[in-house]
Amino acid sequence: MRYYESLYIVNPNYENDRLDEVMKMVTDKLGEYKFSIINHRSWGKKRLAYSIEKHKYGSFILLHFETESVGNLNRFERFMVLQKQILRNQTICLDTKPEMKIEEKQVNESIVNEEKESTTKKTKEVTEGVAEEATEEVTEEVAEEVAEEVTEEVTEEVTEEVTE
Repeated sequence: MRYYESLYIVNPNYENDRLDEVMKMVTDKLGEYKFSIINHRSWGKKRLAYSIEKHKYGSFILLHFETESVGNLNRFERFMVLQKQILRNQTICLDTKPEMKIEEKQVNESIVNEEKESTTKKTKEVTEGVAEEATEEVTEEVAEEVAEEVTEEVTEEVTEEVTE
């Protein structure tokens, strides 16, 4: 298995949606050539060392992939050169398999989801506890009121019987 790293620079004026489209196009082409993607992520917008097609900035995208055969590598390189959205690209061969990177966005989303679940559980527990306490208090108050009313009624009946 051979491992490759390709760094390509996309037009900096593209918004995230358009940048995602370019990344998807490259991903689809890799699938056609039977390359396996290891990492494909955006490094963000950075200043270029020199102007490329009158652009001072570029959106850098890093791609790691692996393949059994080298035959389609030249076709992939030619594809990258012919794309107008891609200002420059460079592909190099790696000695070892690159580590799979987890996007911070995904990690942050999973942390936020865990915190939401935890908060929801705690809120539910607190709400249930408060509801139980409130129910007990209301039950005690109602029981006391009923007891007082019954006591008053019995006292009135006894007083009436005694007076008769």
